[in-house]
Amino acid sequence: MPDIPEIPETAPGATPDATLGAPTSRPEPSVADTARLLAEHFPALFGAGVIKPIKLRIQADIHQRAPGVFTKKALSIFLQRHTTGTAYLRALVAAGATRIDLDGQPVGEITAEHRDAAGVELERRRAIVEAKKHAGREAARASRHDARALRPPRPPQPGVQRGPGRPGDAGSGASPRSRKPLPDRKLARAHEQEPAHAPALPLTPEQAAEAEARQQRALLLRSFEQSPLSNANFAALKGLSEGTLDALLTLARQERGSR
Repeated sequence: MPDIPEIPETAPGATPDATLGAPTSRPEPSVADTARLLAEHFPALFGAGVIKPIKLRIQADIHQRAPGVFTKKALSIFLQRHTTGTAYLRALVAAGATRIDLDGQPVGEITAEHRDAAGVELERRRAIVEAKKHAGREAARASRHDARALRPPRPPQPGVQRGPGRPGDAGSGASPRSRKPLPDRKLARAHEQEPAHAPALPLTPEQAAEAEARQQRALLLRSFEQSPLSNANFAALKGLSEGTLDALLTLARQERGSR
């Protein structure tokens, strides 16, 4: 509750009408409201999507161009937040960047001191982001490790023996299995790995000739597809007529598609 000033006993009582003209303090506008008003009055510098280096001592220009619209406190809060944002810092270090006035016109260079300070701050923020990402990855890795550690062991499967020894070993309690001598086992394993295909029969002379002709047609097609020559020139190079060449190429394409 606000303090009520003491009134001397000899002072006349205040009438209700006497307080009607007393000035009342209005609340400070929010940062969003200040940004909206600046965008309306000076869109070249504060419009939507506009992030440019601001002219130094821009507050005086704003109060002169828009008197009574912005309070000093609200404007200071907005500019402090605006000029420390990451997007604004990037605008400061951009190549060829200059400071801009309320009308969007360049009015001065950015000093090396301000540019270097912005670069240092950007590097600091980048390091913070990388550290957070690294910490997140480490936390996720630790969480996965803990989850595996807390996972209950799998129950033993029936018929599967765990621990030292294998079925058939001495002292394992299982019935010993008959083992082949080492050379015999290798020979048996080699026979098991051999494909169970019947031996290929020798080709007849007609089959051998057809296989050779098919291979030659495949080579002809490959050479034709890689050659920049026209059909007529390629046929002349191979000593064939165009009709014969077309027939051989068509047959070769069919044979390639049937593989």
